[in-house]
Amino acid sequence: MRPADLTPAEIADQLARMYAADQGESDDRPSAEERTTLADYLGCHEEARVAAWAAWSEELNPTDWDATEYWLDVDLIEPCPEHQR
Repeated sequence: MRPADLTPAEIADQLARMYAADQGESDDRPSAEERTTLADYLGCHEEARVAAWAAWSEELNPTDWDATEYWLDVDLIEPCPEHQR
C-alpha cells in the first residue's frame, strides 16, 4: 500500500479497518508495516489527514467523532519522522 496513491475515501476505509481491529470489533488486522506506513504518511501530510478524516467522519455516528479522532491523532499518528521531512 502506498498511501500517496490512495484517495481520501480509500484512506478512510483503511483507517476504519484499523480502528475496528484496535477496538476488537474485527479480526482484519493490518500488518505492522501497513499501519506504520499509513501513520507516517498522515503524520507528515496534514492535508491528507484532514481529507481522510473528513471522508471517514461522514461514515461515523457523530457521537463517535471524539473517540475516533482521538484514536487517529493520538493512538495512530505520531509526529513526522525526521527522515521523512
